[in-house]
Amino acid sequence: MAEAKDWREKLFFVATGVRLHAKEYFLRLTGLFGRYRYCISFPSIPEGLKAEKHIKDFKAVSVPIPDEIFEGCGVGILVKDEEELERLLNHLKERGVLVSGVFKREGDRFVEVER
Repeated sequence: MAEAKDWREKLFFVATGVRLHAKEYFLRLTGLFGRYRYCISFPSIPEGLKAEKHIKDFKAVSVPIPDEIFEGCGVGILVKDEEELERLLNHLKERGVLVSGVFKREGDRFVEVER
């Protein structure tokens, strides 16, 4: 977990983690998780949450960074196709959101894409 400045921030991070994990479990249980071909990662949880505010007009969903990419805390944005991925990456860049990696689904795993 990112370092929280006080109990309010820690509570916010915990609640955000619960919300993101609930979304991921729903996607996995319904089989919808597999429909997303790409995952965008961020250098920090706050940066990922900043990105989350900009995805409402895209075919994308925020989740905890999938264990297939990194077994730790983090925020990932799942995107369905390459065209939407490029649109979203440009949108995030224009808004000053830092991206640390882009991963493409290959079977049951994600492989980092050279950018």
